[in-house]
Amino acid sequence: MAQIQIIEPNKTTLKTDDNKPHRVCAYCRVSTDDTDQKNSLETQKQFFARYFNLHSNWTNIGIFADEGLSGTSLEKRDDFNRMLFEARHGNIDIILTKEVSRFSRNVQHLLNIVEELRNKGVYIWFLSDDINTEKNDYREKLTQIATNAEQESLRTSRRVRWGQQQQMQLGVIFGRKEMYGYNIVKDDNGIQHFEIIPEEAEVIKKIFEWFASGEGTHRIGRRLEQQGITTKRYKNGWSNTVILRILRNEKYVGDLAQGKTYTPDPLTHKKKYNTGQSYRFYITDHHPESAIIDRDLWNKVQTILEEKAPSEEIKAKHSNRYWTSGKVYCGLCGQRYVSYVKKQKNVPYRAWVCFENHQRGNYKQITLDTGETALVGCNALRVNDRVLKTAVHDIITAYIIPYRETLLNEMKKEIAELSKPKDNTKQINKLQTALEKKQGEISKLTLGWSGGSVPDIAYYSSIGTLNKQYEDLQAQLRKLQEQGNSASAEIQIYTEYIEQLESVLSLSENDLNEAFYERVTKQIFVYPLNLLEFRLSFIPMPIYMQYKTSGRGNDYAAEFTILTKEQFAELLEKAPKNEVAL
Repeated sequence: MAQIQIIEPNKTTLKTDDNKPHRVCAYCRVSTDDTDQKNSLETQKQFFARYFNLHSNWTNIGIFADEGLSGTSLEKRDDFNRMLFEARHGNIDIILTKEVSRFSRNVQHLLNIVEELRNKGVYIWFLSDDINTEKNDYREKLTQIATNAEQESLRTSRRVRWGQQQQMQLGVIFGRKEMYGYNIVKDDNGIQHFEIIPEEAEVIKKIFEWFASGEGTHRIGRRLEQQGITTKRYKNGWSNTVILRILRNEKYVGDLAQGKTYTPDPLTHKKKYNTGQSYRFYITDHHPESAIIDRDLWNKVQTILEEKAPSEEIKAKHSNRYWTSGKVYCGLCGQRYVSYVKKQKNVPYRAWVCFENHQRGNYKQITLDTGETALVGCNALRVNDRVLKTAVHDIITAYIIPYRETLLNEMKKEIAELSKPKDNTKQINKLQTALEKKQGEISKLTLGWSGGSVPDIAYYSSIGTLNKQYEDLQAQLRKLQEQGNSASAEIQIYTEYIEQLESVLSLSENDLNEAFYERVTKQIFVYPLNLLEFRLSFIPMPIYMQYKTSGRGNDYAAEFTILTKEQFAELLEKAPKNEVAL
């Protein structure tokens, strides 16, 4: 008769329980920045500091903490993202956190992060929830708790949104607390009021009156500049967009519109313009005593705006972005290039022109109505869209592919240089030894206190000083290690460049289209003398070119010469500048 021998699996000891050296950090988060929550954060920090002291084999990497931030989104959680960076680059073995909701209330984010870190041998211990992601049975419990936390976050979001909507109906002001023409202030009862800024209110009146009399928004902007009227609120000056925003702002007539934006997904916190997806509230004569514009003038301006509004067909046509939209900049003044389209013999001609040149013409000095002088405009020339498109194509086919090995070797050489050990190794070792010694002192004191041999008064009079000394040593060590982390980050960047470059090299001619050009083009700078500077996503160094064109219509063509950095600088030195003849 056959015999069955059952061989039990080897029992493995978790990292959190063994005596091997591990690099451990903690993460804390509070969702608001009021005093009680800040106290809670400080309590969490103290808890983890004592917890570290009980494990002599742990190296305390630090306590990462975010204040006043939501757990449903990873954006703006600086310390959380810094901690993930360290974990992803092999500098952390264990992450401690009090509970799942402190780490993340977004189930998908949480599970993705946990799986990613597990694959790298980094484990998270949720202490209050008794979940250790090193255990194979962690998933069911973690998913259940995370789902409950996410649902609670969604319920909270709905309650907050409902409360805000009730307050909006009562006229409570939400959104930005400052705008051109007003300060929003509270009275002694805590009720908000619009306080007029007299000098800005006068400018608003001029804008409405000029527009009502037939002047266009571009003309109004130039007129304000001519009068020497400036504002810190609008960094790019009196643009067409700024003037339209003022003309459409109902607060200047004493009304209040609320709910202009909404948040489709509370887990991402991304706001969108509300075009009927959520409640909106419009209160007529919300603050009539602070109205800057009278009702008749307001109505007249709104009628003109409605008559001038583009049709849906034009809006749809305008909304189709070009592959270079938002990526082309003027090398002379730094302004963006904007699209310029016209028909030549029924053939569309698309070019890009410097916004400053388009708005104000060539570079010149003007005298303002105040008697002061100002320099406006730009001497930049327009560039044909076909030039830019052909340039990216030629960079790939005539430069990247023929010199692929040289480019790859240069990046690999840079990685090798960054990988060389730095001179601060001795300092780091010295600090690590000092940290281990200090940690030993803390552990000895804590174990004595927990065992009853060290009185409370002796423990509490010493532990604060020791912890402070330990944190100071940690800060010194972190500063030195960040130099190495910076190199690690650069190595990662170059590694990604190499991966992207190799993927580009595998493309066929049919793959070189506008969608591809948009994906790989980061920035284009246009200079005089037909000089171009391209910054692409798959190589770390800029590409410098000079072009010349020939032919017209279907015979139009552009030829390019790749320049070295030195050749480009030499030509740029000779190029025309934005100068005023004296």
